[in-house]
Amino acid sequence: MNTHSLDLTRDGLISALTAKPNLLPQTKAEFLRDVIAMKRERGDTDIADFTMVCREFGSGINATVGGAAWAMRCWVKNRKTWISEVQHARRVAFLADLDAVIAGTFGVEFKAVA
Repeated sequence: MNTHSLDLTRDGLISALTAKPNLLPQTKAEFLRDVIAMKRERGDTDIADFTMVCREFGSGINATVGGAAWAMRCWVKNRKTWISEVQHARRVAFLADLDAVIAGTFGVEFKAVA
């Protein structure tokens, strides 16, 4: 017999559906898609540019924030001659956003003023 049987009583179901103290909601962006959601939440106007830079990664918006920041730091530092000024500026702004996310200073409390 399985010793890990489920408790299907009323109390067992309530316990299973109740949030546990050790299961905290995600409070820090892990993927680029999370950063896009944060940018939408605070009303940023450069989401299209940010998403355009995300497409430069093989995994797109599913890239991790840390990995994307590391790669972008290398790309910005070792800029290739075929990278336009506009594309380079997008990359610099992208990296600034990721650095703010990593530092914990990129939050919804800094809403853009329209």
